[in-house]
Amino acid sequence: MFDKVTKSIRVLSAASVEKANSGHPGMPMGMAEVGTVLFGNILNISNKNPDWINRDRFVLSAGHGSMLLYSLLHFNGYDISMDDIKAFRQLDSNTAGHPEVDTALGIDITTGPLGQGFSTGVGLALAETYLAEIFGKDVIDHYVYGIVSDGDLMEGVSFEAAELAGVWKLGKLVYIFDDNNISIDGNVDKVSITDQKKKFESIGWQVLEVDGHSQSEIFKAIEASKKETNKPSLIIAKSTIGKFSPNKQNTSSIHGAPLGEEEMDLFFSEIGWSGDPFSHDDDIYEYFDKKRTEDNLTYENWKINLNKKLEEDNKFKLLWEQFESFEILIPEYSGITNAATRVSGGNYLNLIGSENTFILGGSADLAASTKQIISDEVYSSNNRKGQNIEFGIREHAMAAVVNGINLHSKLFAYGSTFLVFSDYMRPSIRLASLMNINSSYIFTHDSIYLGEDGPTHQPIEHLMSLRLIPGLDVIRPSNSTEITHSYNYLFSNTDSPKVLSLTRQNLEYLDYEVDYKDFLYGGFIISEGEDFTIFASGSEVNIALELKERFEQYSVRVVSVPILNKLTPEKSKTLNNNKLAFTIELGKSIGWSDYIGNVTESFSIQTFGKSAPMEDLGKFFEINVDSIAKKIKRYLD
Repeated sequence: MFDKVTKSIRVLSAASVEKANSGHPGMPMGMAEVGTVLFGNILNISNKNPDWINRDRFVLSAGHGSMLLYSLLHFNGYDISMDDIKAFRQLDSNTAGHPEVDTALGIDITTGPLGQGFSTGVGLALAETYLAEIFGKDVIDHYVYGIVSDGDLMEGVSFEAAELAGVWKLGKLVYIFDDNNISIDGNVDKVSITDQKKKFESIGWQVLEVDGHSQSEIFKAIEASKKETNKPSLIIAKSTIGKFSPNKQNTSSIHGAPLGEEEMDLFFSEIGWSGDPFSHDDDIYEYFDKKRTEDNLTYENWKINLNKKLEEDNKFKLLWEQFESFEILIPEYSGITNAATRVSGGNYLNLIGSENTFILGGSADLAASTKQIISDEVYSSNNRKGQNIEFGIREHAMAAVVNGINLHSKLFAYGSTFLVFSDYMRPSIRLASLMNINSSYIFTHDSIYLGEDGPTHQPIEHLMSLRLIPGLDVIRPSNSTEITHSYNYLFSNTDSPKVLSLTRQNLEYLDYEVDYKDFLYGGFIISEGEDFTIFASGSEVNIALELKERFEQYSVRVVSVPILNKLTPEKSKTLNNNKLAFTIELGKSIGWSDYIGNVTESFSIQTFGKSAPMEDLGKFFEINVDSIAKKIKRYLD
């Protein structure tokens, strides 16, 4: 029966790609046995309760092979119909080419950019260990499985994350490596000589090797992986891409293109298939019914135990209710005068951490500089309850791991480094936005005013570049009130990621208040005036207010814009209705007029920075009160 099931998976996957005239048939045809073992024997998942928090997670890091997952979900009774399968890769279909995430359909995460799924899965596994420690293993006790490809292992982000998994001893993380030695451009061994077994063993993984088409070897290897509790496991499954395609198996031509009519006929003949490839016998569905029935019963028993625990354990009940609320407690905070926003923000973050169990995160080896430390308790293999995560110098993996933690359930996770290094994290940040998850990225040293480190560390294009990512909010607070609102918003359930941008340099305390509701509009008037308007964000609000004092003979409006990309055209019209409008931001000015409308002149920086003390940089780039005042005066004379 196993062979009949794998035949159906291969046929359905290849036929769907053929019908769409687009897709990657080779991987599903090569991984049919692995997928069948996982869904038929291993994964504890509930097709009746697909969002069950204690389900095993399945990461399809080789996301191009999504038809393997769709076929398995269809045969396993998830809400993916045969009509959905036939609409593979079509507009608004449930079966996109790279589906990212849809837990209602049983899709935990797949990824298009290779290495991302691998790395995000590490975050899923970390979240499991954290919540198991908080709630107990009778409530949280599951595995994270995944299929990864040659391409995943070649991408540098996967090695960053793999080493972290080894350091953290994530023993419930099990990846199966589709070792078919084929990528789009041909044989992998043309471009990679890595001994993956030795590589992973050297960073603390258990490595097993199997025939990727042997049911018994695959099953035994997964069971052996589950018994190794102190090491993540990599199962190297030697496979044939496009298996049973007579002329295209084991070639790059089957990796990313349909078989074609002639080869499809040969494939059907080779595998012994006749009839409609979109019609499959009832016993294919029944094959998976036993496991799904068992898992649905497991869910019911888990739910009974949870309810009993909620009734009998008041401490647990309070924690669970806080977790389920998906809201954080906002402590009172008076702020610090004349401090860098990284300092006042860091102090507030630590205060938040003392009252909120379900926020965790850390820095890419820069906690001493960013000050973004949620707790003194560090997460490790010996302390799963630590909220402070030490990522090492691994910005890209940090962002992906943060995504995984946020994907897991109702946790809030963040990662922190210098703003200029957001470039290393951008692919993961983009995916967070694409997946609509609440990932937070806290960046400090957000302008040339970090000073002597020079242009390699001084961000110029980064603020506006990040604002270009659809759905990502970029926050630049200027005073303690805005700091409080920023962290409140940062850790709120908006189904969207956020960036918080903070200064290295000290700022003069700004004595003004703003309601949280007005803050969320993106911009608000902090000082009214009718002759001209100055828009500024973050540290530059100080400059704007000093300019208002300089032009005391005029009526000057000052507008703080902490979340520029949230401004609507309607709101902008109420803020920008004076004849003259100026903007101040220590970075590229391109885009300001798109958000606020007419701009008379932008005072910004269009080139790379310089290595020099902050005061000298202000003079050189003419981003100081004296220089800007002279330029504004020309419009007033």
